[in-house]
Amino acid sequence: MNFEAVLCGNPRKIKKVVLGEKEISITDFIAVTNYDAMVEFDDIYTMRVTNSHNNLNEALLSSKKIYGVNTGLGDNWNKSIDLQVQNKLQKNILRSHAVAVGNPISYEETRAIMMMTLISLGRGFSGVSIETLESVKKLLNAKIYPFAPGEGSVGYLSIEAHIYRVMIGEGKVFENNQLVDCKEVLKEKGLKIPILKSKEGLALISGTMSVTAIALLATYSIYEDLKNIQIGSAMSIEGLKGSLNEFSDNVMNLKSHSEQAEAAINIKRMLAGSKNLEKNSELRVQDALSIRTLPQMIGALNRVFKETLESVYEEMISVSDNPILMKEKGQMNVYMNGNFDASYVSLHMDYLVIAVTNFVNTIERITNRFLDTKLSGFPPFLVNSPGINNGLMIVHYTMAGLLNEMKLLTNPVNINNSSMSAEQEDVVTFAFLSSKKALTVSKKFKEIIAIWFFVCKGGLGFIESNELSPTIKKMVSVMEQTVPSVVEDRPFYDDLVKIKKLLNQGILINEIEEHIGEIKIDLNI
Repeated sequence: MNFEAVLCGNPRKIKKVVLGEKEISITDFIAVTNYDAMVEFDDIYTMRVTNSHNNLNEALLSSKKIYGVNTGLGDNWNKSIDLQVQNKLQKNILRSHAVAVGNPISYEETRAIMMMTLISLGRGFSGVSIETLESVKKLLNAKIYPFAPGEGSVGYLSIEAHIYRVMIGEGKVFENNQLVDCKEVLKEKGLKIPILKSKEGLALISGTMSVTAIALLATYSIYEDLKNIQIGSAMSIEGLKGSLNEFSDNVMNLKSHSEQAEAAINIKRMLAGSKNLEKNSELRVQDALSIRTLPQMIGALNRVFKETLESVYEEMISVSDNPILMKEKGQMNVYMNGNFDASYVSLHMDYLVIAVTNFVNTIERITNRFLDTKLSGFPPFLVNSPGINNGLMIVHYTMAGLLNEMKLLTNPVNINNSSMSAEQEDVVTFAFLSSKKALTVSKKFKEIIAIWFFVCKGGLGFIESNELSPTIKKMVSVMEQTVPSVVEDRPFYDDLVKIKKLLNQGILINEIEEHIGEIKIDLNI
């Protein structure tokens, strides 16, 4: 599979995403969740869903027990549900499962879960009706933001139930930052309340949909910074007068990790033409590990990212519902299966969090070297009048605080277990927590990178601009237009916000790639 293709393009520029014959990309997914692209179904999508719904109706004509359709849930699997009350069961599932607590999940997270619902149930093995999925689509396209508390999920069920109670006219939504009864908003938007059919309440809250949805947000967020960390590394080497001898192709090729060699090439291209590095090439016998091992550290993070990308995307395009319906050799089969298990995603979310936090250890040590006058040769805390001015002393504290929060989140989730539902569900991955913490870490990562760039810029300001490589000189100039040099103390929070905006909008990446060409990152394993 070409994983570069699944992250190709700019999601801000995508205005419509069609589900059906063509496999959706992660860029398409982010266009819907983060930038409100409209969703449409093609004829293939409608046909798959309709055929699956017909398959369910055919299966119900037999005497076969179908979990959550004509039986109860969990340890109630042995309780039969009469035909005339099966639809009531589906509504009761949403009501009884809507027991999450705490602060609500974000607008983007809610949209991500709804989008994953359309992707997963639209594959044509879940038995839901096209009318119900049309209702989910209309919620998305109308930009309705259901209230769904974000704590208390073991992997699925409760948070989804809060979201889809809105669809049946029973939940609450955010309107102008206020919580209001959903019926008013649905009426205002012209959205009809669907009647849930057999299996639909269960299908809307089952599977790995929430786990995968949040994992996709986290994965894409970290993807946005894979090039930024290579830019930050080049600025760090320039500012701290590191040696590029250790980055030679011959040295890199002694290790069989292509990501390491790729990072070294990217960094050297950005530092080409640096008079500063040339005249300081004999400054030290060897650099500190935080500088000398940057290609290795970046390479390791990129490898973990690629493995995570593969796992999360494969889950995205998979069927994770239970039960599923398949017509095989003319016979209708119903499988009460375990595809809802989210171990693939959970393990890789744990892995990615560890890899990111591991690299932030390096960023923090580099930041310390810039701010320590004995290590950098720059004025203390990168300000010309230290003492009366504190300079960038405390931004390092902020970074350290964020880093140590990230370290707390590196504790793996997937090894936990609590047996529930009277031992019917006796092994639970708690995968939602893995995705949730990965998204949290991805946001802290962006804050740390902004601090890193701010500190690098401050240090580079003490080097004659004509001594810098042309690429780094350009980078400093672009940042300087938004964030001026530090002459005396000011509220640096504002500076960090501005730098983070430059990073998030890809402005610095675009400037560099216009100058030296693409910062190459091969996403294929």
